[in-house]
This record gives sequence, structure tokens and C-alpha cells, in this order.
Amino acid sequence: MAEPYSPKQFFRNVYNVFLIQYFEKNNIEFPLDLYAIKEKQVAVIFDAFLTLDDDTRHKIESDFQKVHALATDAGIISLIEEAKEFENHKFIDTLQGISGLHAKAMWAFIDSPEYWQGASILYQTKIIPSSYWVKINELPALEQPYTSKDVEFLAQAIGEYFFNNEGRGKRCKIDHYKRGKNDYFFAFPEDFAKTAVEWLDNDLQSIPHQMAFEIVFVYCEHTATLDLYARKNAKNIPHLQELFALYILKAKLTNFTPFVENKSYDLEPIFEAGFEFNIPDKSDVYTVQILSAEVTCKNNPSSHVTVTISPNKNKDAVRDRLLKIRTQTEYVSGVKLKVFFKPNGMRTKPAKVVTISMPDKCNLGCSDDDILISEILSASGIEPQPINMSLPCL
Repeated sequence: MAEPYSPKQFFRNVYNVFLIQYFEKNNIEFPLDLYAIKEKQVAVIFDAFLTLDDDTRHKIESDFQKVHALATDAGIISLIEEAKEFENHKFIDTLQGISGLHAKAMWAFIDSPEYWQGASILYQTKIIPSSYWVKINELPALEQPYTSKDVEFLAQAIGEYFFNNEGRGKRCKIDHYKRGKNDYFFAFPEDFAKTAVEWLDNDLQSIPHQMAFEIVFVYCEHTATLDLYARKNAKNIPHLQELFALYILKAKLTNFTPFVENKSYDLEPIFEAGFEFNIPDKSDVYTVQILSAEVTCKNNPSSHVTVTISPNKNKDAVRDRLLKIRTQTEYVSGVKLKVFFKPNGMRTKPAKVVTISMPDKCNLGCSDDDILISEILSASGIEPQPINMSLPCL
């Protein structure tokens, strides 16, 4: 996740040539010749920035914060995925040739602003902790493709549900994106009005705002699963899942419970002699390394021992060390893995670090790569197949 936005830090991370391109494209007369100064003369650029009129400066700050938000590995991957959706290989090649996350994001914002909305909204799903998602498995098959009208009806039904039950949500909009194997539905019901104190010219005023809250559905027809994110709306999850099935799948769910899946991880197999991760031959994953492991005393859960050894020369180094020091009164309570991907021109980094803590904490989300890793963990006996407590039927 990106650090908090700071204009000085932003100027430090973005090349002058991209600042020049941004100002020229937006017809902003910047009070400094950026061609004439060296890179990273932050104080000089910042002082010139402060002399701009308020409206211009606020417009720049708004844009730069959008750029800053995607100046992360996951943000750049989201931009690449968006460009791939439109088969813009020139964009991908150019982006990968630029050094620095902020510089990449700034160039992309200038060159292809049309990708920003989709990339930004999909990026949000990558940074939502896995514990905030609720999953349904074994959904009814999608008998016929859903239409934009079906999505509109779902938005209307969600709005009516919240308005009739909570007095909010009368208006609701859904943005739909299909990326890879997943369909993403971002619902924005109208929230309660909130008042914020703002500067208007030289006066502080309390301004009412009509806010929106966010609900995210991630549907995978291939696996017949639905992941739902509805922060602070846990009690509404069952009905939201039912509405999705009704309007998108044209099906009803019966014997329904809100938390149909209780994931748990069994880390013991990793440290058994001869264990190998079950990676399919055609998988995009090349190999998985064990970076560290934590063991906890059964009689004293606050007592932990962490083993960290570089696996570069011996892939079983952590396992071998753990077998020597571990006692029968200790169990494996956490592990850190490094998953290496085969090159495909889509990733800014060739590997992802995965952390798992007993019983159900894991930093994997709903991206295609994260789903791929989850499937490998499941096939390797690390993530047992969840028990589906709901009984969906047509």
C-alpha cells in the first residue's frame, strides 16, 4: 500500500519530464522552467508549486493523489491488466521500460487516462484483506449470459433493500468489469448524508455531502464461486448474496447462512519429510520457497520461536532447521512463503510473498495470481477444501 501523499515526496519520485508533460497537457503555466533544473531539486519545485493560485493547485493535488494511489506494485499491475484488456501492447512495453513506481504511474496517467477508472477500482480489490471477504461455493450454473439490464436491476434491488430497511441507499450504481476469469461488480449505494468542514474562499463552512458506501461482488463462473466484500454490513450479507444469485444467475439460494466458508490452514504438512508443493505443469507458478516458520508452545500460546534461513542454497533449509529445534509441545503457527512466477511480461515483480498464520489469516486476495496460489495451497493440503454450508439450487 502506498505511503500517505506528500507533494514534496511526489516531486522527488517523478521525473521532471513527466511533470512538464502533465503541465503542458493540462495547459498549466508552471512558474518555473523545469528544463533548466536538475532532477530531485524538490525544494525549488515545491516553492514554485506554492505560488500557484488555489484552484490550479487543488486541481494538481487531486490528480497527483490519484497517481500516488496507484504508485505501488499492485497498482502498476492493475494498469497493465487494464491495457491488456484493450490489447494495448505498446502501452505495456513503454510502462515496463520506465524506472520507478511513481514515474510509471505518472506516465500512465498522462498517456492513457482512460485506463485510470478501471485500474483504480480493480486495484482496491487487491488490497482488501482476505479476512474481509465472504465466499459461496458451488453456485448454480450460469444458464444464460446476464445483460447490462440485469446489472441495473441488481443495483435497483440493492438500493431498495437498504432504503426500506435502513433509510439509505435509495440510489445505487454498479460498475461492472470482466477481467481474466473474474467478473467484478462494484455497487455504490447512497449512504447517509454527512457534514464536513471545508474552506470556501476565505471562510470555513459546514457542507453536507451525500456519500456512498461500497459493496463488491467477485463472481467466477469457472469455479462457480462468489466472493463478497461488504465492510460493516455483515448482517446484510445473506440478502446481498441472494440478490446477486436472483438477478445475475437467475437462481434462488435456500438453507442459506451468511458465513458459508470458514477457511483454516494446516501448516504441518509443509514440514514433513519429502513434502513438495503441488504445482501443475502448465501453471504460471515456477516454484515456492519457505522463507520462515513460526512455532508456538501448546501450553503457552504467547511463547513463539521464529526460524528464518535463506533458502537459496537449500530449499529445505527452514524445514531442516525446524526439525532440529522443534519439540513435541510446539506446533507450526505461521509460515512465510515466496512464490515465483514464470515470466509473462505482465508482472512488475517475478515473485509474491505469502504470509499465513493459524488458523485462518492469509494475505491473499481475489486477484488471478492470488487465486492461482490459493489453488496450489489447496492442492498441497495446506488449505483444506472448505465446507459449503449453503445449499444453492435453481
